[in-house]
Amino acid sequence: MQVREMMSSPAITIAPVASVQEIARIMRQEQISGLPVVDGAGRLQGLVTELDLISRSAPVHQPTYFAFLSSIIPLRPGEYREYRERLQQALATNAEELMGVDDLDTVQIGPDAEIDEVMERMLDPEITLLVVVEDNEVVGVVTRTDMVRVIEKLELELIKREE
Repeated sequence: MQVREMMSSPAITIAPVASVQEIARIMRQEQISGLPVVDGAGRLQGLVTELDLISRSAPVHQPTYFAFLSSIIPLRPGEYREYRERLQQALATNAEELMGVDDLDTVQIGPDAEIDEVMERMLDPEITLLVVVEDNEVVGVVTRTDMVRVIEKLELELIKREE
């Protein structure tokens, strides 16, 4: 089975200028876990997930600093980098500022990909949806709910074969 046979299409998408309030409203109304962010031509720019929204609203903890000769030095550089990233996320006002773009290759899939590839990627707990891209344009999404629907269908077919 290919992705095009199981994807939800057309995908519900948002523009980079969509406000955080609008993102939350759409996710709640449509009962979805993420929204592809697309430009005017329908090209994928990023992805905003419910985890991004939750992280934005979670408290930001300052790293531990060490004062030395009128300088403030973070004790753990990794902790400081994480603090800066979390602070940027907490200050985000729109999709462009909130979206994840580092791992776009991880969340993109083509419509001709097989179900096995989808299942393999969905094993990652952080991936709740895959964005289906064809000719550089978002044409749909595959969610965990779509996968459960396919599994249910396959299980019913197995039961029918056994009978």
